[in-house]
Amino acid sequence: YQYKQGDYFGELALLHDISRQASVKAVNRVRVASIDRESFKRMLGSFEDILKRNEERYHNIQQKITCA
Repeated sequence: YQYKQGDYFGELALLHDISRQASVKAVNRVRVASIDRESFKRMLGSFEDILKRNEERYHNIQQKITCA
């Protein structure tokens, strides 16, 4: 899977208060921002349900990567 401009990652670790489950490698010059769990919950708490629904997308991507 390749991320494009505006994509994000790591939210599952913040949602579930667990270690991140994947690593990301940049192949081009990028800018990244990081946020701690407390700030994430405070700023995006109302979107938590939407982000949790995206979990299925990640499981599908992970299965594709594993099978490749």
